[in-house]
Amino acid sequence: MGFFDDFGKKISDASQGAIAKTKDFADVAKLNSNISDEERRINNAYQQIGKLYFEMHLEDFEDCFKDHFAAINESLGKIQDYRQQITNIKGVVKCPNCGAEVPKDSAFCSSCGTPVPKQEAPVDVPAAEAEVVSAPEAAPVEEAAPVETPVEEAPAVEAPVEKKCPSCGATLEDGALFCTNCGTKVETNY
Repeated sequence: MGFFDDFGKKISDASQGAIAKTKDFADVAKLNSNISDEERRINNAYQQIGKLYFEMHLEDFEDCFKDHFAAINESLGKIQDYRQQITNIKGVVKCPNCGAEVPKDSAFCSSCGTPVPKQEAPVDVPAAEAEVVSAPEAAPVEEAAPVETPVEEAPAVEAPVEKKCPSCGATLEDGALFCTNCGTKVETNY
């Protein structure tokens, strides 16, 4: 029976060693995770210090920061241009009071009723300066005899009811709190 006792002791010792190694591995992983968390905190603090320094020294920065300041200012300018392009594509402007997006042709914000200043129209290129490209002339095409196809009538669909401003009669956007034409506050339960 001595063989089985020795064998059992060896298995027990090996399993105890494996458990200790597993615990050590878990402890190391936890400590590495703690180190990573602290490094993230430090990097965040560095970033905040840099942002604060940038904001405090827009005009009086040291020469060693010249390239960094130029890169940040260039990126800020690009971001502003990209945002303007987005609003142009969407056909909206920002309300000067609440920041809501308002259609370009609106006189008043539909969210807060503040008058919206008119945006200057983009400058058109005079016709004399514009390059004129003419299409090549196409050969005449013979008309084919019309083919009659039976048409089924579509079921009648009720058109959505347009909501009108009680003051000026302009069509209101869905959910508008104010008329974009005259600035009148409108009822929300229409």
